[in-house]
Amino acid sequence: MANPIVSGLTQYVDENKTGLIRASILGAKSAKLFNLMGNVKGPVTLNLLSTDVAFQADTCGWGGNTSSEISQRVLTPTALKVEQGFCDKNLLKTWKNYEVKVGAGQKTLPFEEDFIKGITNGVAEGVEKMIYQGTSGNTNEFSGLIEILSADVPSGNTYSGASNTSAYAAIKNVYSLIPERALKDDTVILVDADFYRKFIQELVAANLYHFNPAEGDGEYFLPGTNVKVVKVNGLNGTATNHYIIAGRLSNMFYGISSETDTDNVRAWYSEDEDEFRVRVEFIAGVQVAYPDEIVLGKVAKD
Repeated sequence: MANPIVSGLTQYVDENKTGLIRASILGAKSAKLFNLMGNVKGPVTLNLLSTDVAFQADTCGWGGNTSSEISQRVLTPTALKVEQGFCDKNLLKTWKNYEVKVGAGQKTLPFEEDFIKGITNGVAEGVEKMIYQGTSGNTNEFSGLIEILSADVPSGNTYSGASNTSAYAAIKNVYSLIPERALKDDTVILVDADFYRKFIQELVAANLYHFNPAEGDGEYFLPGTNVKVVKVNGLNGTATNHYIIAGRLSNMFYGISSETDTDNVRAWYSEDEDEFRVRVEFIAGVQVAYPDEIVLGKVAKD
């Protein structure tokens, strides 16, 4: 009986390279929410134009008091890779039973597909976390939004709550700080899964049943507003604070080398090391165009 790993993995990867790289670097929820910038190989500038319109009396002569200012923000990505080796001999005691289950119809996916999906799902989860919690001081991470916004958001756009602050109250306070010019159709308030769960339960406890919080699927409109509170797993697991990020999704950028760069996925059997190896390579980073339109809140954890 042929070994199902040795016989199928390379062919599976060759046929699905585009899907694998897409699943890896675009599988994160936030990567789908933000503005996507492709073909990012190094630092990329976000060219910004702000115009100050000045009205004047319509008389003869040229006033020219209206002015425009061009400024730039830089998205600095990091080249990353994920490598995994897998020795098929670890399955010698179980893989025949595995093939029997496949033949009996108990499992329809070939093992090599499960193996690759485990890697791509792990990459997507890691990217999602890095989008928010990445630290520029680490060579295997790009700078995340918490680090970027902590340095660049004006002090008037920040909120701090004690550990006994309710999630509902904290989110309302963050909403109140959003600049009027940043209240658009795509304005959201991003929170971690635990904080989102507390927010929903507090709505129920407050007897706000006419808002029907049970209808939300990780996204729910803050009562009395047109701004959604959105759960993002990339904010999970922060050390000392729950972070709350409010702003326009169109103001947040996720840059990648290429979503269809099939040369960046490789799988092969290493005769020298007697194991299968998989490598996924990509370049990624995040940035915001207008930090003065973002609100960064934090609530101390218990």
